[in-house]
Amino acid sequence: MYREKTWAPLWVFAILWTACLAGAAAVAYEQFLQSAGMPGDGSFLPKAPLALGGVLLFPTLITLLFTRLDVEVQSDQLFIAFGPVHLIRKRILFADIDSVRGLTYRPLREFGGWGIRPRGSRTAWTIRGNQAVKVTLQSGKEVYVGSRFPQRLEERIRTAMRATRKVAT
Repeated sequence: MYREKTWAPLWVFAILWTACLAGAAAVAYEQFLQSAGMPGDGSFLPKAPLALGGVLLFPTLITLLFTRLDVEVQSDQLFIAFGPVHLIRKRILFADIDSVRGLTYRPLREFGGWGIRPRGSRTAWTIRGNQAVKVTLQSGKEVYVGSRFPQRLEERIRTAMRATRKVAT
């Protein structure tokens, strides 16, 4: 019914991969010094490929798991997931939703940043910006779902909820 994909800002990728390349350069430099006969016991040389693999594996995993937020309004639920592989995900059944409202909020002040941010009875699922749809559950919990188009997402959720209720009656 509705799908929105929001990518992390480019500066997140820049910081992540710059740190990765700096780590790889440090490993390569240390290996060069060891192989050039510089003082040392040579104990690092066998560990260099493992260290280099770790330096490259970490940002690759972060990229796959946390650099995109997917939000889907499906026939009976709201589906929220991080990353292209959707290992970290949440499903909210329309039957559990009390209300929805698109809004502008302050992610740093209200939740301490972006990502999956629990704060008491509220949890934010965001990746960038300051716009979201606040989904209030019948239990009283609130889920802030980051969106570039919060009014559109709110309307799609409302439409799907009405359709679900008509089918149920």
